[in-house]
Amino acid sequence: MILISKIATAGTERGGRKPLLPLLVVMGALSWHGCTAVTPPITPASSQPNVLLIIADDLGWGDIGVFGSEIPTPNIDGLAADGVLFTNFHTASTCSPSRAMLMTGVDSHLAGLGNMITFMPSNQRGRPGYEGHLNRRVRTLGEFFQAGGYITGFFGKWHLGEEPGQLPHDRGFEYTMALTTGGSDNWSALGAAPVRPATEPFSRNGHLIERPEGLASALYTDELLGFLAGPASESASPFLAVLSFQAVHWPHHAPDEALARHRDRYHVGWDEIRRERHERLIEQGLLPAGTKIRERDPSVPAWKDLDATRRRTEAARMAAYAAMLDDMDTQIGRVLDALEESGNANDTVVVFLSDNGPDPSEPNRSPRALSWYSARYPETQDAAIGRRGSFPSYGPQWAQTGAIDLRGYKGQAAEGGMRVPLIVRYPALLEAGRRVDAFVFAPDLVPTLLDSAGLTAPEATDSELGSAPIHLPTGRSAWATLKGMAERVHPADEAIGYELMTTAALFQGDYKLVRNGPPSGNGEWMLFDLRRDPGERVDLSRRMSERAASMERAFDAYAERVGVIPVPEDYDVFKMLIGAPRTGSVKGVGG
Repeated sequence: MILISKIATAGTERGGRKPLLPLLVVMGALSWHGCTAVTPPITPASSQPNVLLIIADDLGWGDIGVFGSEIPTPNIDGLAADGVLFTNFHTASTCSPSRAMLMTGVDSHLAGLGNMITFMPSNQRGRPGYEGHLNRRVRTLGEFFQAGGYITGFFGKWHLGEEPGQLPHDRGFEYTMALTTGGSDNWSALGAAPVRPATEPFSRNGHLIERPEGLASALYTDELLGFLAGPASESASPFLAVLSFQAVHWPHHAPDEALARHRDRYHVGWDEIRRERHERLIEQGLLPAGTKIRERDPSVPAWKDLDATRRRTEAARMAAYAAMLDDMDTQIGRVLDALEESGNANDTVVVFLSDNGPDPSEPNRSPRALSWYSARYPETQDAAIGRRGSFPSYGPQWAQTGAIDLRGYKGQAAEGGMRVPLIVRYPALLEAGRRVDAFVFAPDLVPTLLDSAGLTAPEATDSELGSAPIHLPTGRSAWATLKGMAERVHPADEAIGYELMTTAALFQGDYKLVRNGPPSGNGEWMLFDLRRDPGERVDLSRRMSERAASMERAFDAYAERVGVIPVPEDYDVFKMLIGAPRTGSVKGVGG
């Protein structure tokens, strides 16, 4: 039976909500322009909420307070206390395929992001579903809501296309300021990986611009607050807004005051931090009493075996990550305060989620990339980690604290890469403090938000190019589950497929069939009962061979239906990430 229960909110180091802050008006930096609405129109309800979607980048399932973390996230935890916490929400295991599904409600292979453009091998490039940007056979959340009469805005990381016609302004978001690609330095437009050009593109309302000044999390928050204080407050229509952070994607940067709060926290090491988080998961009822802690990642040494120099450096790296998350939570608090001050808090659906699990990659430590990073990010002293000019990543040694009892990380179809936080708050309608353990998948978000606003998606029509039909959302609405009227979002016999690069999975009821190719796996299918074994410790594929075979056939049917094109046998995504710098226009980056 799927559990729907009250949640206990974890305590935090900084306490609860902060005093109300005045709305920031940054209209001097904004130049708003119109955007053509999508047709046919969506039928609206008589009374509609505002909708605010907040997306974190590479945030692990166990990184926030309500999932046992020591990192202070009082504002995110407050959303959970006042709303509904989902413990079994899944996304794609990397950024742009995940965001494609979150923005359209359609499988990433149908939406144009069957793979990330940066990591797309030659046999996939140019094929249907592998355009590397959102294609015109899908509609976005912005297009749906704009057609339903909403005023719409998008602020932050886009990563769904960077050419004219592919920007958020072109896809239903009227007011925008966006990093169009997958990542950059947090103080500037400097690129974050060797496969990228020297600087990353930013856009405002459909036009490429110079990046405005400011640390990324605060910059995007300022832009959103300007939208709320300006166009949204002046409109008679409700608003849909997306706040899409770069945090906590590497490089892990934060203000000095946030770095100072965490400077001495992680000298106890990853083994102790993992033990503390594990115990809090049990205390909060997210793991059964007596559950043994997951074994340390075999690639990671015991903390006690490190010398003093390595310990100081590793502690500083995790402190930078924690400070970046801490600062993101502070920015979220500014937005929540603004909603309260404007009188909109009760009538706004606020959604918080991560696009995928924690990232174990350390591109700046690869011998092949050292010269590239040292030239662009020269600050490598422990005291500089997290500050301008440094490039902090944190590797599997700390990513395992974000995955905690889940297996694997970002880039893998294991639970650590795909299971992430999801919180929904809507005080006007949803009961506060509930927990939902039902399986929910990224494409379910768009139907859920359409339901929250009483919007009905139009029936299938030809695409704008007239070459193919529009793919309507294929996810299922979780709105009834949010209201406590249903336990499951998906029927127990529904087969839900997933594929990306060398990984694949099929969810059906409480079971998950999964395979990961080298280097994280051997390419063989494994079967897990996620209700009893969310950490994927006991492979049932031999014991339940008939179910495994049936689910494998269901995956093959899914792959044929969405047009999966497998990568070559010698495919190596990391070599593509740190390869020689490319020239010209390069769409996408690891994220």
